[in-house]
Amino acid sequence: MKILYVITSTEMGGAETALRCLACYAKEKGHEVKIICLKELGSVGKNIRARGLDIVSFCLKGKLNPYQNMGVLARLIGEIQNFNPSVVHAMLFRAIELCRLAKRRTNFKLITTPHYDLSKKNYFLRILDRALKDADDVSVAESNYVHLFLKEKQKYNKAKLRYIPNSVNTDVFIPNKDLARKEREKLGFSAQDTLFICVARLSAEKNHQTLLKSFAAVKAKNPKMGLILVGDGPENAKLKEFVYLHHLEKDVCFAGEVSNVYPFLLASDIFVLPSLEESLPISLLESCSCALPAIVSKVGDMPQVVEHGKSGFVFNGEDSLLLSVLMAELSENKNLRQEMGLSARNRIKKYYSCSEEKYLELYQKIQ
Repeated sequence: MKILYVITSTEMGGAETALRCLACYAKEKGHEVKIICLKELGSVGKNIRARGLDIVSFCLKGKLNPYQNMGVLARLIGEIQNFNPSVVHAMLFRAIELCRLAKRRTNFKLITTPHYDLSKKNYFLRILDRALKDADDVSVAESNYVHLFLKEKQKYNKAKLRYIPNSVNTDVFIPNKDLARKEREKLGFSAQDTLFICVARLSAEKNHQTLLKSFAAVKAKNPKMGLILVGDGPENAKLKEFVYLHHLEKDVCFAGEVSNVYPFLLASDIFVLPSLEESLPISLLESCSCALPAIVSKVGDMPQVVEHGKSGFVFNGEDSLLLSVLMAELSENKNLRQEMGLSARNRIKKYYSCSEEKYLELYQKIQ
C-alpha cells in the first residue's frame, strides 16, 4: 500500500507520537509511506526524518486567512495527486478539514483521527466539522470519550465510525531498575527522593499551575521530593517564574521538549496529569506501561485508564488541596506505589497495547 499521513504539527504531543509509531510500523511492514506536516517540523517531525521516512513540511505559521487556505489546499491536492496514495490518514483539526476539502477536488480514500477534544473547540469550528465530516470514508475515535461525542453530538455516521484507542508498545516502555538509577543520577536526584513527572505541553489546559501549587505544598513538609516537567509551550515562562518565586529551582526540572521520554519515565516514581481537557493521552499510557502509578484529573478517558485506588488516583483537576493529599500519600508509601504501578502496567497490557496493526487492517479494507 501507499499511505499518506497528513498532520497539522509535529511538535511533541500525543497525536504526533501516535503518527510516528504508526508511520514507522507501516514502513517496517513494507508499505510505502509519506507524511505531510502543515507547520514547520517539530522535534517529532525531525525524528521521523532521521529515521528515514519521507516527510514534507508546508512551513505554515499561525492562523490561515482565506487566501492562504486556498494556496495550502491547492498544494495539498497536488501532493495527493502526485503520490497517488491507497489511503490518506489525517490527524488534528486543520489537517483533517483541509483533507476533507481536498476530497471535493480529487478522489482518494480518507481516514481521520482527531486526537483532540472537539467539545472544547468553538461553536463555528464544531459546525465546520459537522458540515465536512461526510467526506470521511472512515472516522476513527482514539478514545471512548471522543467516540461518544462524535456519535451523539456531531452526528457522525455510525457505519463509518470506529473506535481504536491510543496505545503503547509495552515491550518498549518497560520497567528497568538498573537503568532507572542511572537516569535519576543524571538528573541530579538521589535514590531517596520521590520523583513526580508530568509529560505534557506547557499550555493552560494542561493545568501545570495547579500541579506546581500542590507540589510546593507537599514539598514544604517532605523535602526529599522532586518534579520533572517534560514538554514546552506558551506557559513556560510563567511556570518558571512560579518555581523561582517559591524557591523550587533545585526541586523542579524543566526537561523541555524531548524526542524520547522513556529515560525520564524510568527515573520517576509517580506520574501526574491534572489537565482540564484531554482525550486519551499517550503520555499516560507510556507512564503506566513503565509501572508508574498515576494521579490524573477526571477528564476524557483518563478515569478509564486509571482505576481509582488500584492503579492510581482520579481527582477534580481544579482541586489543588486534594491533589496535594494524593501526592503526599503516594510519596510516603513506597509499597502502595509499587502495587499500583504493577496494576497500572497490567491494565495497559490488557487494554491499551499496540493499535498499529488495527489501522493497517483498516487501510486494507477501504483501499
